[in-house]
Amino acid sequence: MPLPVYNTAMPSNALVSVLHRLVLLRAVTISAYVAAVLFAVLVFKWSLPLLSLGFVCLLLMAYNLLSVLRLRLARKRGYAITAGEVARQLSIDILGHGLWLFFIGGASNPFTALFLLPLVIAAATLPARFVWPLTGLTLLTYSTLLVWYLPLPLSEESMAQAFFLHTLGMWLAFVAAALIVAGLVTRIGQQLRSQERALAEAREAGLRHQQVLGLGLQAAGAAHRLGTPLATMTVLVDELSDEHSENPSLRADLDLLRQQLQACRAELGRLRAGCEQPLPQTVDTALLGLLEDWRVVRPAAQTEVAVLGAQPPVMAWSFDLRQALLNLLDNAADASTAWQRVSLDWTEHQLRIRIEDRGPGFDGVVIEPRRGGLGMGIALAVSAVERCGGKVVWQKRAEGGTAVDVSLPLAEAA
Repeated sequence: MPLPVYNTAMPSNALVSVLHRLVLLRAVTISAYVAAVLFAVLVFKWSLPLLSLGFVCLLLMAYNLLSVLRLRLARKRGYAITAGEVARQLSIDILGHGLWLFFIGGASNPFTALFLLPLVIAAATLPARFVWPLTGLTLLTYSTLLVWYLPLPLSEESMAQAFFLHTLGMWLAFVAAALIVAGLVTRIGQQLRSQERALAEAREAGLRHQQVLGLGLQAAGAAHRLGTPLATMTVLVDELSDEHSENPSLRADLDLLRQQLQACRAELGRLRAGCEQPLPQTVDTALLGLLEDWRVVRPAAQTEVAVLGAQPPVMAWSFDLRQALLNLLDNAADASTAWQRVSLDWTEHQLRIRIEDRGPGFDGVVIEPRRGGLGMGIALAVSAVERCGGKVVWQKRAEGGTAVDVSLPLAEAA
């Protein structure tokens, strides 16, 4: 069976987050435009083309409002955000910034440094086929502002302060760019790292489920083949029991052997019916029934049971979940035959099962389920619980031994 193929491009939900940050950044930029114009007019008494600058700000505000509506559609109705759409948003920001600079000095304006921000965002989030066209658009816009722009209306008194104002503007542009790059690109980098971790976990889960599927097919074949030998042994045990009915010691051994064979046949029956819908029952009844079946196979195990919650919820334990718990119980009994403890508790949304033993334990405080050193039965148990949306965690008991915590969402465990 071929392994699953995973897409390494940035997923749509991450692009939604990028577009959300672009909308916020554009809103901040428009506010900075308005504040800068008001400061120049009210403080320095410059005669700026307010009508043209106001028109540019209104265009950017209208486009930002459309982007907000687009975000709502993407989140509520699941409309995908594409890399091309993010590139279009960045191109509008480049053209809008160039148009605003056209009316206030062109390339001589120190805020031309902010042209780099869209390119930094594009390089961090978009494929190269979008980054290079945006780079060309930025260079073209900047080059155009070198020869075609409206100079600042500086008076003779303001000309003496021009160098100081230009230096101050360069400092403000650098501070703004540094803060935005540090904040925005850091968040985008965190998203990319989270995506890489999620992809790695998905690959690991896919490989593990492939192995579990292969083992499941082998188990189904074994269950089909073992039916006849178990039936033959059951007939032989019945015949031996009839022949030696006067031997109490041998008869007791034969009765025990018959119970073991019945347990094996019952387990094979559950395996064959694993695809059928299990019957719902309260979780305490399901656990006690599971332990009763398990004690037939492990009669020497000394197990304490504690049901901690009140009003147990009703759910149906699938065959996979039953087998996972049986594997964990076997592991506890192998580590400590003289004592095990099973605790059952629940909340409104979660079922919690703890299996404890007094075995040798392990070095460390907590063992993650995917660490090495676990047997095949434990690996299958972890995989089954994870498929139900749950989690398995190993902890070291203060009194010695090991505690296994199984948590399952009640909506998923059924």
